[in-house]
Amino acid sequence: MKFFITAFVATFFAFQVSFGQQRGDIISFDLLQEYTADSFGVELQQNIGIPPAILGIDYDFKVYRVVYYTQDINPDSLTIASGLAAIPTNYTCDSLGLMIFGHGLCLKDTEVPSNNQANNAYSLICKGIGANGFVGVAPDYIHMGPLSSPGPQAFIHSRTQATAYIDLMRAARTFCANNNIALSGQVFLSGYSQGGNATMGTAKLIQEEYANEFNVTAACAGGGSFDLSGICADSLTSTNRVTPERQSLPLVIRSLAVVYEDSLAAWGVGINAQNVLDTVFKPAYQAQLPALLDRTNPFFDISFLDSIPARMIIDPILTAFQTDSNHFFRRILADNDVYDWTPQMPLVIFHSDVDIENPYENALFTLQRFQQNGAPNVSLFTIGGLSHPAAGQPYVLYTIGYMKENRKDCLSSGIRNKKFQINDLTIFPNPSSQWVNISTSQKGTLRVLDSNMKLLYTGNIEKTIAIDVSTYAKGNYLVSVENESGSKIYKLLLVQ
Repeated sequence: MKFFITAFVATFFAFQVSFGQQRGDIISFDLLQEYTADSFGVELQQNIGIPPAILGIDYDFKVYRVVYYTQDINPDSLTIASGLAAIPTNYTCDSLGLMIFGHGLCLKDTEVPSNNQANNAYSLICKGIGANGFVGVAPDYIHMGPLSSPGPQAFIHSRTQATAYIDLMRAARTFCANNNIALSGQVFLSGYSQGGNATMGTAKLIQEEYANEFNVTAACAGGGSFDLSGICADSLTSTNRVTPERQSLPLVIRSLAVVYEDSLAAWGVGINAQNVLDTVFKPAYQAQLPALLDRTNPFFDISFLDSIPARMIIDPILTAFQTDSNHFFRRILADNDVYDWTPQMPLVIFHSDVDIENPYENALFTLQRFQQNGAPNVSLFTIGGLSHPAAGQPYVLYTIGYMKENRKDCLSSGIRNKKFQINDLTIFPNPSSQWVNISTSQKGTLRVLDSNMKLLYTGNIEKTIAIDVSTYAKGNYLVSVENESGSKIYKLLLVQ
């Protein structure tokens, strides 16, 4: 019976995409919720613990589940994908910018943004974008989400991640046009972890192939893997690398075997999508990996996986990968590298300097390549001392503020834009252990948060304010400064 249902669903989806649909065409755009700024602020505080003012919750919005067509693994085929959209209903200006956020690693359909659970961080981020006056959209990527076409996900496959971004933005653009919601034409790309990789790949693909269709106003790639075939691959297969995200390695390997099955067959390596788990991984892990990597299977216990994931790989395969710079898996990864191009849009790489999952050196290397290639406006924002998961929340605060700084509409022109030059703020001394003096030329609201986003201090600032930090533990803190023209996040280091 289970086989019959699965076969029926697969046939149904194949039938659905065979009648002249185009990438970005909408299948459904269903209203799920309506929020006021206040009601969303309460939900945000309850589920994440972030004060609403920190995230800039200013606008009412509606939330939609989107189902649309996009490119499948085979570029000549379409697949059904899903995502979430949050559309402001009372933004002050006449038109809205479009901002997309790409989520990090998800194994199960229940984790993706379109499920819209109150405690789903990815759904909350998309809503937070809407509450900041953007049309916010968040893709589930292909073959993820209960309403998508069946099949294994294509984790870190650059082109399908980018086309899922592009086609969701097309679907949102069509919906807005059909419902008299004016868009400004400004596009803002963001995402963290897997979404950082997807953001970089999308920015590259748009610049190279879709520049006439999309105007990328700014991009911010957080915690991503950019040099997949070099620095990231060496880290992923290191026998010294201990990580809590031990599920990442089997997901990468299985996804690569699925996406590049034809190449593997042509190379005669004896690995394909059906046998990859049994061929690459040691017997102790083979039985449970299929259920863990099945997006529809509720099994989610990763404790059976080694905390040093490379030790799960059969020794001859691991040795071959580590010693052969032209190894077939490394060649596949190289097809998804996203560092060797020249961004023409403002682009920030946001990365923690102690990131285990995607090494900081990979961010430094990518910035260096961009600069060597002559990119006019690229930079690196380093957050110190936070793990890969912990740096995700500061990334969201930073990137929303960064996009608002780059947004050009009625709130960023004329006198209003001149009220507060956020970049003129100084923090001294930094690092500090007793007092910090924070200075700016204009009025604003200042907040200090610890690395867990707990609010420690809030107050108004005009010119200079001194804060006693002697009772705070040593470590990294965030200073948020905002007024009606925008907001920005600064780093503060406290030492003993």
